[in-house]
Amino acid sequence: MKKAILITGTPGTGKTVISKLLHGEGFPFVEVGRLVKDDGLYEYFDEVSDSYVVNDELLNSKLIELLEKNISSFPLVIDGHVVTLQPEYVLHCIVLRCSIRHLRERLEERDYSESKIDENVEAEIMEVLLTEMLELYGPERVSVIQNDNSVEDTFKQILMELKTVVDK
Repeated sequence: MKKAILITGTPGTGKTVISKLLHGEGFPFVEVGRLVKDDGLYEYFDEVSDSYVVNDELLNSKLIELLEKNISSFPLVIDGHVVTLQPEYVLHCIVLRCSIRHLRERLEERDYSESKIDENVEAEIMEVLLTEMLELYGPERVSVIQNDNSVEDTFKQILMELKTVVDK
């Protein structure tokens, strides 16, 4: 069975930047946000939260299809904060975190509304994604990486983490 590595975290923690760097090292990757929009894998667009409400069933089916089509010797990297892929497909999950100050700055640079910034900061404080990933995949398959330093330092740390997971 083909496997995936999930790169997840609150918006603004660096998922896509890291996933693109992994792609440069040979890992195939899919950006879930783009996939949801491009393939219509959502129920509707929520104007209040300024986001798509994902159809999990359609998304999971599409991700499994992409996993099965992966011809690389590397696992498929799945970049997104709404991924709840069935555990049997997940080799490892990396939850990116960052300080509230950095997160707020990054979301302001993206021109997020104040309410959307507050919502994401609260999710980071409450460790919403970390808790969900630990419940889904267990502590043995979940790593937490702090992304407050340079992208290069974070990337090196992730590469070292993945080397131990992929080489098993």
